[in-house]
Order: sequence, then structure tokens, then C-alpha cells
Amino acid sequence: MNLQAEKLEVVRLILDTDDKNILSEVKALFKNRRKTANKKGELDEFYDGFKKAIHEVKSSIDGKAELKDAKAWLSSL
Repeated sequence: MNLQAEKLEVVRLILDTDDKNILSEVKALFKNRRKTANKKGELDEFYDGFKKAIHEVKSSIDGKAELKDAKAWLSSL
């Protein structure tokens, strides 16, 4: 069955039900999926920052860059 047919079947099942519990479960499923997607985006953002920090540390070790100490870093905020 193709994707469009699957979607239509799910819509038909939802429209034909009068069971509020089923509707609540379907709704919760979609909300949970959105939360998971948002968390993935946050995790990707964290890893991007982490990779950048590791690159900066490596550059400092190689003598290509100078890292700030915590006091200097905080005072720049």
C-alpha cells in the first residue's frame, strides 16, 4: 500500500471512531513524536557546539589558537 492510501485509511479510521480514548491516544502519539523531533534538534545543536569546542581545544594544543580562561570568558558575556 502506498503512503497516500495509508494516510487515507488512518483518516477514515479516525473519522469513523467515537471512542475518545483512541482519539486521545492518537493525539498523544503525535505530540510525543513532535517532542522527540524537538529533542533531536536540541541534541544536534549540542553536538555541533561540542565539536566546535573540541576543535578550539585542539587548535590551542597545536598552538594555532589561544583559549580564554573562565574569568575572561565570563567577563566577555
